[in-house]
Amino acid sequence: MSAHVLPFPIQTPSQVYLLQSVRAAATRSGLDVNETVREFVAAGCTKEAQNRIWERARRRRMALIYGGVE
Repeated sequence: MSAHVLPFPIQTPSQVYLLQSVRAAATRSGLDVNETVREFVAAGCTKEAQNRIWERARRRRMALIYGGVE
C-alpha cells in the first residue's frame, strides 16, 4: 500500500476567512467545531456550505435561547 498525498482544500484567503467564520459560528452555537469543519471541508469550502452551517448554527442558538426543538 502506498501513501497518497492529498492537497489541503484551503488555498485562498477567502477560503481561510470562510473557514474561520464557520469555526466561530460553531463555537458560538455549541456545535462540535471539528465535525463542523470536517463537513465544511468535505463540501469543498464553498459559500453554500458556509450558509448551510450558519443556518444550522442560527437554529441551534434560537433553540438554546427560546427553547424548542433543534
